[in-house]
Amino acid sequence: MAKIREAATAGTAVDLSELLNSFANDIVCHAVSGKFFRQEGRNKLFRELVEANSSLIGGFNIEDYFPVLVKLDIIKRMVCAKAQKVNKMWDDLLNTLIDDHASRPASERDGEESDFIDVLLSLQQEYNLTRDHIKAQLVVYNNVTSPTTTAYTYTYMLLILIYMYPFVCRSCLKLAQIHHS
Repeated sequence: MAKIREAATAGTAVDLSELLNSFANDIVCHAVSGKFFRQEGRNKLFRELVEANSSLIGGFNIEDYFPVLVKLDIIKRMVCAKAQKVNKMWDDLLNTLIDDHASRPASERDGEESDFIDVLLSLQQEYNLTRDHIKAQLVVYNNVTSPTTTAYTYTYMLLILIYMYPFVCRSCLKLAQIHHS
């Protein structure tokens, strides 16, 4: 609100897309990690990573329009290099978040102030979740709840979740059958 007030006072334009995206980003980050990333300067990194994932998953694929480029293998190497860079950045960010939560005593993680990472850590033993499982859930959750996510990405992420965690799908089907009858 302060940015809007300042712009109104100065008589300048306001990029509402940026403000609303930032607001949604803050809400998602707070739900996932219990913090607002803006306070730690991670909000820009988080937004960059979500946008990079969206472009890698649903972006323009030049090889679809120029199949001869497949033989050259240049495009594939460029995309793979970008994907590896994005993967490393996600890995560093998520390891930091998980380490921050795991280092807190269990009594602090179980309560009204618990967030998505706390929930995943509390379920780690019960469902044999590895650190990579937790990171995968966080990436999917962050990308699905991002304001820049497309319907294609939602469907793609949902299929990945069903493939990775068939027990969740079976549980949902049982709940739907119980609710329907």
